[in-house]
Amino acid sequence: MTTKTAGPLTAPPISMPAWPAAPAARSAFVSWIAGTAIAFSVLLMAAVSVAGPSAVVPAIPRTWPVPPLWLALHPSEVTVTVAIYAAIVLGGLGVGCGLVAVRRGAKLNLRLLATGAAAAIAVLAILPPAGSTDSLSYAAYGRIAVLGHNPYVITPAQLRASGDPIGQQTTRNWAHDPSLYGPVAITSDWLAAELGGTSVSRIVLWLKLLYGLCFGAIALALDRLLRRDPAARARAHLLWTANPLMLWAVMGGAHIDGLGAVLGLLGLLIARTATAPADVSPGASPGGQPPRTPFVTSPSPARALMAGLLVGAAIGVKAPLAPLGIALAWSARHSIKSLAAAALGGAVALAPGYLIAGPAALADLLRRSSDLVAFDSFWRLFYSPFGYGAEPAGLELIAAVACVVMAGLLAWRLPRGPASLPAIRPAVVLLVAWLLVWPLQRPWYDATAFCLLAVFPASRLDWLMLVRAVPAAMAMATGADWQPHPVWLSRLIGLVGYDLSPALRLAAVVAAVMFCVFGAWQVRRPRPRGLTVGASALS
Repeated sequence: MTTKTAGPLTAPPISMPAWPAAPAARSAFVSWIAGTAIAFSVLLMAAVSVAGPSAVVPAIPRTWPVPPLWLALHPSEVTVTVAIYAAIVLGGLGVGCGLVAVRRGAKLNLRLLATGAAAAIAVLAILPPAGSTDSLSYAAYGRIAVLGHNPYVITPAQLRASGDPIGQQTTRNWAHDPSLYGPVAITSDWLAAELGGTSVSRIVLWLKLLYGLCFGAIALALDRLLRRDPAARARAHLLWTANPLMLWAVMGGAHIDGLGAVLGLLGLLIARTATAPADVSPGASPGGQPPRTPFVTSPSPARALMAGLLVGAAIGVKAPLAPLGIALAWSARHSIKSLAAAALGGAVALAPGYLIAGPAALADLLRRSSDLVAFDSFWRLFYSPFGYGAEPAGLELIAAVACVVMAGLLAWRLPRGPASLPAIRPAVVLLVAWLLVWPLQRPWYDATAFCLLAVFPASRLDWLMLVRAVPAAMAMATGADWQPHPVWLSRLIGLVGYDLSPALRLAAVVAAVMFCVFGAWQVRRPRPRGLTVGASALS
């Protein structure tokens, strides 16, 4: 039964004067820091990638003058490690300063930002993958599919043993694991392998071009959605388009999470509903005045069907994006027709791929890697104090319960989402809870979360996700080559991966719980001098 939309509601007039803007010179200075830090961050990332195989860039055959383009500069472990660490820290600092500047009323040059971001996407797309060897695994799975075999049964090690040229060129990481990705991901790998032939470098190039289109599509969708709200529009571009951490994760590392992110985000945006009163802007409301709670209906069956197709395809990229499907179902709960249409769309997107792949694909959904706990997971901090030298029995169940508890806290206290996009808030709740608590995490898993945050109201969640992303990206950046490092560099890498990143991940969990308990997600502005008590009560 569909809920009827109420008549127009009139919000009470705001009698409190607008908050005074920060001094123009101060806002301009913070904006300058943001732009400079972001620019230098992206330049350092590109420099590390173009320098060729190193501790950050995996070795792949050179295809000059056809991309991926790189120079055999043979940089030392010290050089590339310091450079990529500096790039990641500068990237986080730049985004943080940009968020501060926007909150203070600064107006960013969005045309310059978009031009710079487009250039960064294009450059990173034609450079070799960096910070990860996952794209080489994608190439192996795509090649297996091209040869007519099942990537859910045949492993990259078997492909290598057969003497296949792609098998000889791919990484030995995950060599004995069949694909854990969904059929939509395997389809994209297969297409890239068809186009790339027997060159792993060209297969990776086609993958990076695909992910570049995905990254740009997300930026365009956010820009068009928020075009009438300059502050929210600038914030969205900072969180996604000009965010070096996301550029590094999706474009630098060539991760398929970019494909899942664009499908999931577009699906949730299509699930738009009619609301009354006017839609709630993703940015902060003028003067801090909270909007009246609107009456929300479900998306129309046609929109729900299309949203189900896209969200189902996102889940078909990676199963951990299933929370997006739950969020879509929650947004359609007021209408049986819309709920059924969303379910039908999801089934149409998922069923054919799994039917073609066979039972092995479904079995891989239930099978997990032997490494449930990432090396920089905060769960490892609890091993030694309780006498465990390895993963304790039952940790998977404990972590699942913790995810549910965290989701409950976030659902209780997080700010309301945009009124006409009812699937955004539950998606943020479920996905952030999983990212915060689940033991196996990688920095590129955050891609979909940052897309959703760009549409979600500004809050301390922006900062929490940004701060935890910096050491997480640093911890994974130097895993392309496991050659011996100088002692002091090995200690630095170990400090970042085994101490700093787990500690900040745990701090993020504690902070999220505290913000929920005390209802402190909203960033409060200081009260201007001379404001009366009566007026401040309206804030």
